[in-house]
Amino acid sequence: MIILYIIAGFFSVLIGGWLFTNAMEYVSHRYRVGASFVGAVLSPILTSLPPELVVFLVALLIYGGVSGEDVAVGTVIGEPFVVSTIIYPIIFVIAIIGFYLHYRSDMVLEVDRVLMIPFIVVTTFFPTVLLPAFINSPPLVRLVIAFLLLTIYLLYIYAMRVRQGLIIEDYEGLYVLKVIKSSRLNEWLLLMAQLVVSVALLFMGSRAMVEGIIDLSRSLMLNVMGLSIIIVPTATVLPESITAAIWTLRGRDTMAIAALIGEKVLYSTVYPAIALIVTRWSLDIEALISVIVVEAVSSVMLYHVVKGRLTWDVAVIGLLGYMIYVLIFMRGI
Repeated sequence: MIILYIIAGFFSVLIGGWLFTNAMEYVSHRYRVGASFVGAVLSPILTSLPPELVVFLVALLIYGGVSGEDVAVGTVIGEPFVVSTIIYPIIFVIAIIGFYLHYRSDMVLEVDRVLMIPFIVVTTFFPTVLLPAFINSPPLVRLVIAFLLLTIYLLYIYAMRVRQGLIIEDYEGLYVLKVIKSSRLNEWLLLMAQLVVSVALLFMGSRAMVEGIIDLSRSLMLNVMGLSIIIVPTATVLPESITAAIWTLRGRDTMAIAALIGEKVLYSTVYPAIALIVTRWSLDIEALISVIVVEAVSSVMLYHVVKGRLTWDVAVIGLLGYMIYVLIFMRGI
């Protein structure tokens, strides 16, 4: 029963993600917002509010206690880890599929160098999440670090808005218009309707995931934080992953990577800042390993972004990091 509950939440997030990302493409096309800004800033902010923020708040407010905090903190640490170790390799597989289906001209991801900005933010500031936990810092120090991280994110938004990228021109139309075929309805209202439906699906799926994870970990007597670092972010990152997969298949590599690195920026700044304020911010060896892996993969990717081309060594390093994490986690059970 618990497994079915988790699966139901997984597919709810999946469907909601499809609807949401389609709406984001419409925003870029209709309101002339640059694709890099939509991918690296706007989309991660909006998609993280329903699933990830709800996961965070549900874990803290409904479950509470040590288990609730472990899921909340594990989700914050785990999101960049899952993107770096699982999602990036999948994106490269999608590129291969796109190449053999003749949607793409090559299997290398060609990206705009403007993405150096989010990669620099991640590689520079994500390790700061370890400091409060491992140096036993007082609450005031945690507040100072939280304020610094929030300030960094605001500066990041400004930098990306200045260099927002190209507009999405070849847009397929809102999905809701394919269901409600009426010229009398305002297109802006239809956009809002699609967003509301997608947010509702993301909310229900996120809550189901949290409840399932905590119940499963208790029944199997597993480490709650260690399990949440792997499973919860795998589901909550689906909206960004779906967007990235579609854009990779179509050869929109900058948009694909922007959607993923934009999510990692959020989880290197905003969410750690919130968690530092409202939780005891207790980390374990699984969290340390996940941060090290994220740093390694992000540093290699930054090197490639400078050159404008992402190659397969990124996927290999990510998978190796994932294997190391799983081995350490299994030994701790």
